[in-house]
Amino acid sequence: MQFALLVNAAADSPAALTALNTAKALHAHPQHQLYRLFFYADGIHLCHRHAWRGDGDNANAAQQWQQWIQATGVSAEVCVGAAQRRGIVSGDQGKTLAEGFSLAGLGQWADAMINAERVIQFG
Repeated sequence: MQFALLVNAAADSPAALTALNTAKALHAHPQHQLYRLFFYADGIHLCHRHAWRGDGDNANAAQQWQQWIQATGVSAEVCVGAAQRRGIVSGDQGKTLAEGFSLAGLGQWADAMINAERVIQFG
């Protein structure tokens, strides 16, 4: 079964970690596939490379998301418009987008809503 996850939850919201735990469970399940993982609205802050400080038990949601994305190579798309409005860019103007994340348009999310068998929104 294919799932699309829309993460709107801010980094300090419990929904951000619920979304991460759901993504991990889907990724690990042999009969499920993450069709698309899309960050939008306040969920954009999870993708800012300087959003977190600390380690171990002090790791926050942004750090945990970024570490998991980098470790697994799961495709993580970030709404380009929402990212730019929040100061997150990639490329020549100084990269603030965390490693492993890519900028995408809302057309990618529309594709997910059409083609995924299940859509789950967090936040």
